[in-house]
Amino acid sequence: MKITSLHIYGFGKLENVVMENLSPSIQVIYGENEAGKSTIMAFIQAILFGFPAKNQQDLRYVPKKGFKYGGKLVIETDDQRKITIERVAGRSSGDVTVQDERGNPCDLNDVLGGLDKTMYKGIFSFNIMDIQNLQLIDSEQLGSYLFSSGLMGSEQLHKLSRELTKEQEERFKPNGRKPVINQLLTSLKEEERNVLQWKEKMGQYDRLQKDLDQYDKALEETQFTKEDIEKSIKETEAMLTIQPLVNRLEMLQLQIADFGNIESFPHDGLSRLEKWQTEAVFYQSKLEKVEKDLHEKEWEIGKIRVNEEILEKEESIKGLVKLMPTYQQTKDQLSLLTTEIAQLEKRMEGWKQDLEWHDKTDQELEALHTSLASKGSLRGLLKDHHELHIQKQRLDEQFQLAKEELEAQEERVKDLEQDQLPNHEVIKMKELVEVESKDTLHKEVHLTEQLLKQLEKQLDAQKKNNQNEMKKSKQIAVTSLFIGIAGATYFYVQSQLIASLLCIIFFSILSFMFSRKTKHTSSSNELLMEKEEMESKMELLRGKLYSTDTFGKVEEYQKALAKNEQVVQLLQKEQLLLSQCDRTYNRIIQQFEEWEGKNFAFQDNWHNWTSSLSLEQISPPFMEEAYDKVVQLKGAISDKKELVERQKHFQKVVETFKNKLDPLIEGNIEIDTSLSLEEVITQLRVGVEENMEKKKRKQRIQELIDELKEEIIGLSQHEHNAQKQIQRLYEQAEVEDEESFRQKNQENIEKSELEKEISLLKSQLAQMENSYQLSFTKSKPMDTWHSEKAELEEALKSIKEKQSQLVENRTATKETIRLLEEAGTYSEAVQQFELSKSKLQDHARKWAIHATASHLLGKTMDYYRTVKLPKVLKYASDNFRFLTKGNYVRLLDAHNERTLMVQHADGTKFEPKELSQATVEQLYISIRVAVAQVWSDEQKLPFLMDDSFVNFDHHRTNLATKLINKLALQGYQFLFFTCHQHIKDKLASEPNNQIFSFDTMKVGEATIKR
Repeated sequence: MKITSLHIYGFGKLENVVMENLSPSIQVIYGENEAGKSTIMAFIQAILFGFPAKNQQDLRYVPKKGFKYGGKLVIETDDQRKITIERVAGRSSGDVTVQDERGNPCDLNDVLGGLDKTMYKGIFSFNIMDIQNLQLIDSEQLGSYLFSSGLMGSEQLHKLSRELTKEQEERFKPNGRKPVINQLLTSLKEEERNVLQWKEKMGQYDRLQKDLDQYDKALEETQFTKEDIEKSIKETEAMLTIQPLVNRLEMLQLQIADFGNIESFPHDGLSRLEKWQTEAVFYQSKLEKVEKDLHEKEWEIGKIRVNEEILEKEESIKGLVKLMPTYQQTKDQLSLLTTEIAQLEKRMEGWKQDLEWHDKTDQELEALHTSLASKGSLRGLLKDHHELHIQKQRLDEQFQLAKEELEAQEERVKDLEQDQLPNHEVIKMKELVEVESKDTLHKEVHLTEQLLKQLEKQLDAQKKNNQNEMKKSKQIAVTSLFIGIAGATYFYVQSQLIASLLCIIFFSILSFMFSRKTKHTSSSNELLMEKEEMESKMELLRGKLYSTDTFGKVEEYQKALAKNEQVVQLLQKEQLLLSQCDRTYNRIIQQFEEWEGKNFAFQDNWHNWTSSLSLEQISPPFMEEAYDKVVQLKGAISDKKELVERQKHFQKVVETFKNKLDPLIEGNIEIDTSLSLEEVITQLRVGVEENMEKKKRKQRIQELIDELKEEIIGLSQHEHNAQKQIQRLYEQAEVEDEESFRQKNQENIEKSELEKEISLLKSQLAQMENSYQLSFTKSKPMDTWHSEKAELEEALKSIKEKQSQLVENRTATKETIRLLEEAGTYSEAVQQFELSKSKLQDHARKWAIHATASHLLGKTMDYYRTVKLPKVLKYASDNFRFLTKGNYVRLLDAHNERTLMVQHADGTKFEPKELSQATVEQLYISIRVAVAQVWSDEQKLPFLMDDSFVNFDHHRTNLATKLINKLALQGYQFLFFTCHQHIKDKLASEPNNQIFSFDTMKVGEATIKR
């Protein structure tokens, strides 16, 4: 399995990070401290094995800025399938989705080969902390630690074995005293002896227990008899309390029998009579008041006058009132639109004057094509025009220089031809010189003179060339500066500011270099020195020659021939230069012809483009500005159309409003038509509101009148009912008037009082019966009840004396039993003995569990030792030999001890504690990589290494990087996280390795670039 890409939605401080096309060999992820390397490492483990739970110690890396928690990995399996693993926040470990490139779901457990996070971190993932932990391990335990790492990639088995052994020893040791089981065995023997002593005392103890049971039984019978007597005494005392109430009840029943038959009197008759009399008076007075109010309301409603005509137009008036703000806004908008249209037409007229389009109509202007393609064509034509202009200036300058140089060269050739002697004179002079010539001294003088003249000519020519070169350099510098300014202007127009700046800087430097260019004077200096030497030589030769006093005609001819020879040579040279100037002049003429061809094509394209937009009158320098005005003019025409349409719409709204208003004010005498439209609307609205208020007021008064009429009817009915109820009470009481009714009511009250007292006595008797839990059967005299109570109290005294004697006997027996139980009871001794046995069994069971686990762990370690460890040692030996450059050849397993040893190249064997710290770290890395190599036979997963070589020196770092490069070539994938530049550079040297670097951190987002 290899990781090909990852996408972090949100994980810690990394948000929306994408890394694609990861190397199948070694992928280096480089960044400074706190850049996010450990976050990516934790992200890969979280996507593969789930997010850490909240109660775990591992960091959860929940994003702080609200980004989606999680991300996805794309992996490539050994069978060439591409599988996407996506995990986002959800349940405790997150919601995971696993599918292949076709969208088919996959089982993540099958993809990972059954490995969990702990096993993966122990086998395929290790960091600098694992290396640094080696420095904290006791040297005596270092061998065991490395041995355990060789079995599982970590010290988990070794640590678990130590913990199980510690748990066993804390519970039991064969000769120990402090372990729990040893202490329980000692206390169990003492408790067993105590139980045997108690068995001897059990005979006497049983007899005393039997006597105690008999005393308890007698006390129980005596208690029952005592309770019966006490119950009878309470009943007698209750009857002594109840008997007076019974006597009073019988007397009241005799008094109530003396009243006659008054049952026909109505219940609460007097209060009911007074109530109906009060109601009759109340309704009579209220009826008079309501009738007075009715007359007042009828008079008030007659005074109200409502204009029904204006109310019929209420809805229309309300509609206009609602439309009034819209009407005012429309008028304002209409005024603004009129002003805006006038201003727009003024600007359009100004643009037309600038473009000389006085006769152009809006329809013709709208038909013009001002697309992006047309704009692009204009920019291309302006670029061509600028280039042609620059080329024309350059050709003009070159033509002027070439023309001046050609004319000067022709003049020099003409002068030389005039200085040249005729051929017949040259032949005559040569014949005379040959005859009359003196010795070699004369020839040498003549030759030296010629050479001296040639040097003078060369100096003159060199001076002219230097002047021409300086002039050309200044011209080129000016031209370069002009080209730079033009190019910068073009790029600035194209909104390419960087290109514009680079262009002006480059051509400014070029212009400066040409302007500072100076002529080379070395050759001129050499010619001057040679001339001085030649002049000195000439003086010496002339001195020798003149001393012979042989001047004459021969010497004159010789000078003439020498001068003629020099002229001939110069003429040949100047003729050659003339031919060169002529070729240069013709080449510039040809370039002019080519430029004219390009210019003709440009003029043709320019004419076509300007004709399409009717801009023939605009020159190229102002064309771009003119084009922008054409675009603005077309936009203004479109804006004007829109404004005119809006103006028509607003005018229509105003007219509609006025058309709705006219019918409302026509024929309405209350409306003053001389007022403004707003005031008219206000009058209509006020008129509607006033009449509506009058109408509502009239309706309310009418409703009050109707209510008053109904109330009069109701009050009359109530008064009649009250009189009727009074008469009915008289009939029920069988009386004729109010006085008789009140007398009969007094008799009824007295009878009711007696009945209430009888009812109260009956209630008290019932409560007493419930309280004493007895029922009253028959009435007795009070003396009889007192004598019965005295007999029961005498019987109770006798039974209490008997009960006291039984208690004394029982207490003596109880004290004897207590003395037997002074050291605790037999049951307590047995219970303590059984409890200790139970504790012993519990601890023995736990000891057996740990012993079994330790045994199974030992078998597991033996299995790994016999099956896995040999392969691990083989791979680890190869890795360790490679890292130490053959100084150590292999790793050995000490069969009697759980530790490892290493063998030196000379055969010497060392324990890990005897090695240096750096060598131990090399050994640890060799073992960890070897474990992963062995496990890769079953499932090959990517290595995650976080700065595992940081403690190595330069030499060991090179060997370590070569080792993982070697393993990468065998098909292993490494994701190496580092903050060290030199390690990154070493790993980057291999072509198959890739480097990803963290860019500078941004707020809320970390981006990684390759």
